[in-house]
Amino acid sequence: MENNPIILLRLVYPAPVEKVWQAISQKEDLKKWYFDFAEDWNLTPGSVFEWVAGPPDGKQWLHRGVMLEATVNKKLSHTWEYPGYTGTSVVTWHLEAIDTEQTALEFTHEFIVPFDEKEAALQQKNFEAGWEQILQQGLTDYLK
Repeated sequence: MENNPIILLRLVYPAPVEKVWQAISQKEDLKKWYFDFAEDWNLTPGSVFEWVAGPPDGKQWLHRGVMLEATVNKKLSHTWEYPGYTGTSVVTWHLEAIDTEQTALEFTHEFIVPFDEKEAALQQKNFEAGWEQILQQGLTDYLK
């Protein structure tokens, strides 16, 4: 990878930890601000799930994840891959209640085996921009 193989974002949301947990862990909530996961989304470690996403006017990418950990109101972690392409990564959401109305999120996307950067869409800079948009705008707006 040309940059740091880990994307790290630290954000504070004006919402209780339970509300943020629900937004990042429940399929019905996720599809309102993030991705519309297939019916196989669940929080059981070892479960495999897939989803399709991409720009409205571009390629729709098949994604695959394996749930690694789900600790209510604390941590959610899963793998992130593109079947048919090289690379694997791990996405982790650490939550911490600051008080009853604020939650800190430490988000990491770690590139364990780099994605094929010859594929322009899989370059790390695109993930960095995407996560900033998703977490700073999408999740913030959803939690309001």
